[in-house]
Amino acid sequence: MVELFIKLGLPAAQAQIFAEHFTVKEKLSQGKFFLKEGAICQKIGLVLEGKCRYFYNTKEGEVTRWVSLSENFVTSLGSFVSQKPSIENIVAMEDTEIAILPRVSWLALYHDHEFIREFWARNIEANYIGMEERVFNLIAKSAEERYSWMQENQPRFIREVPDKYLASMLGIHPRHLTRIRALRK
Repeated sequence: MVELFIKLGLPAAQAQIFAEHFTVKEKLSQGKFFLKEGAICQKIGLVLEGKCRYFYNTKEGEVTRWVSLSENFVTSLGSFVSQKPSIENIVAMEDTEIAILPRVSWLALYHDHEFIREFWARNIEANYIGMEERVFNLIAKSAEERYSWMQENQPRFIREVPDKYLASMLGIHPRHLTRIRALRK
C-alpha cells in the first residue's frame, strides 16, 4: 500500500506513515454498501480492487453521482467532515477490497502531520475543481460535449464504468450514450 501512496504523490517516508493507519481491509461483495444514506460516515477508504458507486435515491430512481475506481479514495465527504447523516449511498459495483482509515485515526493524523494536511488540501482542491467542471458541463454543455470532456479528462470512466452508470453521471439516458458513441465511430 505504501507504493500506492507514493503513486498518489507522497514521498516514501510519508507514504509509510499514512499507510500504517489504514488498518483494516474491508471486502465488499457486489451490491454491499460501504455507506447507506442516513448513516454518518466514520471512515475513509482506499479502493484497492474493484469500484464503488455513489448514488442518490430520487423519485425517478437512482442517480449516480460518482464512481470511485481502484486506487481512488472513497468516502461521503460531506457526512465525514460534518458528522451529519449522509444524503448519498455508496455501494460496491463488483467484489471490492477497500483499505479503511477510521475517522479517529484520520483526525489524529491530520492533527499530528503537516504533510497530511497538505495532502488533504490538494485532494479537496482537485475534487472541488472537478466537481465545479462537472456542474458547469451539466448546465452549459450538450451531452456530446459532456461525453467528450469525460473522454479527455476521465478516460478510466469511459473504459471501466458500465454504460448505465456512466450515462447517469453524464445526465443522459443510456440510449443517448449509445447514440453518442455510435456517432463517434
